[in-house]
Amino acid sequence: MSLSSKNAALVDKINGVKTIWLTTHPQADGDGLACQAAMTSALFELGKNVKVMNFEAPSGKYRFLFERATGRKITVAVFDADLDPAPPDLIILFDTNDFRLIESMATWARARNVPIAVLDHHQGQTPPETLAWTDSEAASSGEVLLTLLEAMKVPMTAAIATALYASLVFDTQNFRFIRASARSHIMAAKLLPLVTEPEKIHESLFANLTPSKLGFIAASLAAMRIEAEGTLAVVTLPKTMFLRYAADPSDSGDVIDMALNVNSVKIALLLREDESGRWKVSMRSKRGFSVLSAAESLGGGGHSNAAGATVLDADPSSIELRLKPLLLGEIRSKMTS
Repeated sequence: MSLSSKNAALVDKINGVKTIWLTTHPQADGDGLACQAAMTSALFELGKNVKVMNFEAPSGKYRFLFERATGRKITVAVFDADLDPAPPDLIILFDTNDFRLIESMATWARARNVPIAVLDHHQGQTPPETLAWTDSEAASSGEVLLTLLEAMKVPMTAAIATALYASLVFDTQNFRFIRASARSHIMAAKLLPLVTEPEKIHESLFANLTPSKLGFIAASLAAMRIEAEGTLAVVTLPKTMFLRYAADPSDSGDVIDMALNVNSVKIALLLREDESGRWKVSMRSKRGFSVLSAAESLGGGGHSNAAGATVLDADPSSIELRLKPLLLGEIRSKMTS
């Protein structure tokens, strides 16, 4: 495999250090978390000291990645700069290239001269001096990680394959979003001979309803509005709704996926209140419709069919007013072209 100078530099860096932290964006999802599980197993194979260091414990449906999918229990630590943990030689950030999302850790690392490398598949620009392995054509960060591990000649074990397969099926939503490429299916064909019970991965990620979660989804769907002649779905989820049903923030992902399953809907917009005045904006679109520029207008990012942003000191009505003209313009332009 011929490597770019930047990719080769990251391989050399990983090979040359002993202690590595693996992190991902706050409110981590199945792609970033599965990459952490896979990379932990890979680095154990290479004799590295590895620590998973996130911004909160993984939500319930993802815990299997660290408890049984890899064949060993992996502890997920929660970063706290005030505790000033012993610094690693390198931090690898999965599934985002936006350092603003990990500002507290990035500031802490800069003060201690700890480099942060990026492994990601989203569009966006990492700083030129940043060690990075990115591929915006990949359908998941797990796909990018697989190419890195192959370049490093890490033996593919059942533990690594299981976690990578979880990343793949999560971020493609069971191969729904594969970017019109065979790459995701080729990756699955490589991994599946080593994955003993793939159906359990699908069950853990997608068949995890509880009575309380079902109540949360029902209430969320009841609050959904279908507008613009059925082409735009909008749902606002205040923090009180999560508290009422003891729902996890990641449960909102199921809501927006269901919105996009409405046959006439082209774009789904979800606004989730994480804390007072802080809103997480998530957008999904069907093939041929892009939500990336709308997310970028809020300082966010992602890719054409799945993008988002975090907005501070705002209310949901004002966010809608900013986004809806962009989203409706996208729908009209693509439906009339």
